[in-house]
Amino acid sequence: MKHLIYLLIIAFLACEEVVDVDLPDPQNQVVVEGWVTDSTSAQPIRITRSNAFSSLVPFIPVDDAQVIVQSRDGDVFSYSYTDNGYYEANTAYRGTSGTQYRVRIILDSIEVRSEWDAMPEQVPIDELEIASFQENDPDNSDQQITIYYPKINTLDPGGQQNFYRWIFYKNGELFTEPEPISVQDDRLFDGNLIPNNFQEFDYESGDEMTVQLVSISQRAHGYLSLLRSQITTLGTSSGTTPAIVSGNLFFVDGESEQVLGFFGAVSGSYASETVP
Repeated sequence: MKHLIYLLIIAFLACEEVVDVDLPDPQNQVVVEGWVTDSTSAQPIRITRSNAFSSLVPFIPVDDAQVIVQSRDGDVFSYSYTDNGYYEANTAYRGTSGTQYRVRIILDSIEVRSEWDAMPEQVPIDELEIASFQENDPDNSDQQITIYYPKINTLDPGGQQNFYRWIFYKNGELFTEPEPISVQDDRLFDGNLIPNNFQEFDYESGDEMTVQLVSISQRAHGYLSLLRSQITTLGTSSGTTPAIVSGNLFFVDGESEQVLGFFGAVSGSYASETVP
């Protein structure tokens, strides 16, 4: 019986066929990332081309585009290239709540354009508390350590749809682990305190804790939610996502390849505390 099973296994392995799959060349799609904010700055915009999913270089900087940002109020802001795919406004400016903005990009004699995106009203952070909990010291099971995390008290404006993104900083550096994108909508808490549970963003004694509450449009919330699900599935925020995440950009001629990324207008409030 054992001899028969052995022969069947050999026969099965002998029947396996090696299949070579021809993967298509990467399309090097245009990727645009930029936000007009309510803080006076050069309002940077990044333009790159995507690379193959398996490539060690996730993007290719675009350094020869013509870039302008327009407002519905008639303002026009010209941009110039700086470095690594980034373009900055020639004159610093700030966005205005309630005003719509879009970007126009000339690339290889073809225009890329974003849809209009209105800047929401700023929602202020009322109070930033430093909360804490105890957990076992990973280096010494007989001791416990204190983990600090942000607890924010903020009232959501009632009677309207609001969409939010939370951004965290530790000692002035962007804090992206373990949650690179944190978004909310007020469907379940309209007009009440905005719920938050940010225990995964752990700080230590002496750290500078900074939290930014960003008001975003519904379209931006949908884009960031989809991007977050892609990053979470992939397990990293530094690589090319395995599926296309559609934003609000397009080639005007309607015949060129899809444009990736998002351009929008956001307003934000900050709060900072030093962990005791």
